[in-house]
Amino acid sequence: MKPEKIDWISETVISIGWDNGEKTICFTKTLRQNCPCAICQETREKREPLVVISSDQKHIELTGWRFVGNYAVALTWSDGHDTGIYTYEFLRQLCEDE
Repeated sequence: MKPEKIDWISETVISIGWDNGEKTICFTKTLRQNCPCAICQETREKREPLVVISSDQKHIELTGWRFVGNYAVALTWSDGHDTGIYTYEFLRQLCEDE
């Protein structure tokens, strides 16, 4: 299954229309928290369970996306981060049915 159309619903939510006719919604916060790039994976693995995340973190927004080959979508964030490549299967797992 692969996405045919990706649309903004709001600043924090996108909608994905899949080639089987299904539609899902994805929260950008969920996408960023689960970024599959090596740097983000390493950061998540190193996080101590009792570390408090700073409340002064800047607000990061999804600014765009591009298709990668015939298997994934790369997302671009307002802080310049763009190395996360979300396979269609992983993207589908992170989204909720509309």
